[in-house]
Amino acid sequence: MKRKTFRIIALGGLGDMLLSTPVFSALKREYPNCKIIVLCWKGWGREIYIHNPNIDKIRPNSLFANPRDYIAYYLKLAKFDVLNYGAFHPGLTYEINATQIIGDMFGVKHCGSKVEVYLTGKEEEWGRRTMAEFRNPIVIHITSASSKNQNWPRQNWEELIRSLPEYTFIQIGSSFEEKVEGAVDLRGKTSFREGLSILRSSISFVGVVSSFSHATSAFGIPGVVLFGASTPKVWGHPNNINLYKNLRCAPCFDLLLDSTCPYGSPCMSGITVEEVRNALLSQVNGLKN
Repeated sequence: MKRKTFRIIALGGLGDMLLSTPVFSALKREYPNCKIIVLCWKGWGREIYIHNPNIDKIRPNSLFANPRDYIAYYLKLAKFDVLNYGAFHPGLTYEINATQIIGDMFGVKHCGSKVEVYLTGKEEEWGRRTMAEFRNPIVIHITSASSKNQNWPRQNWEELIRSLPEYTFIQIGSSFEEKVEGAVDLRGKTSFREGLSILRSSISFVGVVSSFSHATSAFGIPGVVLFGASTPKVWGHPNNINLYKNLRCAPCFDLLLDSTCPYGSPCMSGITVEEVRNALLSQVNGLKN
């Protein structure tokens, strides 16, 4: 098949970039000799795309760091594809997974839904050593960077941890995120890829919709994800139990964005600790069967 070059500008957050990864292998299957160049902010998307064998080059999306592509884009000297599925307001307009939406944007017929992350052997070994210290480690990530309406009350997290003393809960994320008492605090103490390595070596995950909830798909981690403002039809993964109340006002993510829910986020507060606990036990007990 004729060689083709895809110059892809990756926009969005870390979660959006993770959801884009299946399209690269789909493009390589459809265009076996194609060349894929991804442009992203240095240190942002690069952590997602590095070591991906389906990506030929990763370049910075910056005038000063990469003037050639920057000028070519604005002067229309070459074709660029902009990876920005969020512009379609998918929570309101689609009932298929974001990975499929992205596949449709590129016209590929068979785009997989499994997120693709490529850790090095050294990174995986670091994760195994780190998690070997803990008994039955479960990773938690409690903060949605895209919308505060997707967060679950901190006291619920602490009650969940108290109810499961046989498990060690490992909190990852940024240093500015709220601390959960009773969890091993690794907030701000790891890079994003180190966080992925930790997740890779955990027995389960429980958290809100975020980059780490999407990363569970790459590693097949049986997790529990709490949905409120966003819908699991678009942002859920089959390896997880996706808890969602499906209220009349939901999903509202594409309407409210980061504006505060006028109703007090009943979609999230309505998810009980018992529901999360039972779902989590179902996932970890499934590993023993």
